[in-house]
Amino acid sequence: MFALSRTPLGPLAGQRPVVVMARGHSGTRVLAWALQKLGVPMGAIPEVPTGDVQDRRFTRVIKRICRASLRQPVTAPPNPRLLRIFQQAVHRYLQWLGQPAGSWGWKFPETYLIPHYVAASFPLARHLHMVRDGRDVAFKQHLTDDPHRRLGRRLLRQLAVLDKAHPIQAAISWEFQVRRYDAFLQAAQPTVHTIAFESLCRDPLATMQGVCDFLGCEMTPECRAYLEGQVNPQKIAQFRHEDPRQIAEVEAAIAPTLARLGYLTGAA
Repeated sequence: MFALSRTPLGPLAGQRPVVVMARGHSGTRVLAWALQKLGVPMGAIPEVPTGDVQDRRFTRVIKRICRASLRQPVTAPPNPRLLRIFQQAVHRYLQWLGQPAGSWGWKFPETYLIPHYVAASFPLARHLHMVRDGRDVAFKQHLTDDPHRRLGRRLLRQLAVLDKAHPIQAAISWEFQVRRYDAFLQAAQPTVHTIAFESLCRDPLATMQGVCDFLGCEMTPECRAYLEGQVNPQKIAQFRHEDPRQIAEVEAAIAPTLARLGYLTGAA
């Protein structure tokens, strides 16, 4: 386990935020709203169903740091100037939340690219890591695989896939982010609970009970009702409805990571 350099802003180092870590379109929307139904403020508002934190100053800072840090290994200490900017943004976010007395957190998928900034600010943070079949993610649109967005274009250029079809771009973006976070996990060893999107779809109550056990909180009737009404098992393996040739190309591009996560037949 390596030691990240930390420059905590006031009481941040003693905080234990719940941070959803996942590539976009991995099921984080359901998780964010389920957490809010558990009584954990996540900065989401009903008018925006994505469940993303709605403090736009905070999310703009996250995207800015992502763009500046894509080539930086997550096993290295964060840039001190950017770390201060991140911590100042978190401090403002806490004020925006109303300085909650208990658990709090956020869901914004781009955070997945900068886990070392979270760890350097919050050594006690609790990570909820969501993983989904990369073949499903490959046929969806997200900021980090959109060549028309600054972060997406910069990432796709770095991965040398700007000239590829979108499913390949999204698949390679997914693989890069999954591997990047895995490297962070091995180096920093944070407090983390990993959730498979497919498990959440198949048995949402049991999967969320595992989250409750991890966080040390009780399942609430509101959370139970939300899961029973919102989780759709039909979202598992949606990629099967796509062109078989494109599916084969995606599988070939990210096969080692799919296999390691158990998504290919015969994988461990």
